[in-house]
Amino acid sequence: MQASLEAGLAFSNASLGAVHAMAHSLGGFLDRPHGECNAILLDHVISFNYQSSEERYLQIGGALGLDMRGMAAKDKRAAILQEIAGLKQASGIDRTLRGKGIHLTDIPELAEKALRDPCLVTNPRRFNKRDIEVIYAEAL
Repeated sequence: MQASLEAGLAFSNASLGAVHAMAHSLGGFLDRPHGECNAILLDHVISFNYQSSEERYLQIGGALGLDMRGMAAKDKRAAILQEIAGLKQASGIDRTLRGKGIHLTDIPELAEKALRDPCLVTNPRRFNKRDIEVIYAEAL
């Protein structure tokens, strides 16, 4: 119970953002683990957020062991996204939303729920419903 409390305090004080907001909606819809839903969406949300938080993502790339010295900005972004995709693959997260049973017709409902999730408020880039729908569609 103490560990759960401390974890809850930690993520309540963090900026969880769009990945979590969208994963909450998705996990409830699919009855799938929250971590798996986060992982499926992670690179898609990073791609959307990248331009508004480039320095943060460059720090993440460094923490992942990427040597991006001398790379063009677009190549740094691609390297970070490729590394995230590789981590997903290595951890067994290799299915798409379609592979989990999501259909294009489910996306408006998922997006509407995600848009109302409080985690979205702390995302570094503002979202609207269409942005969320596009990210879910890309994850299909």
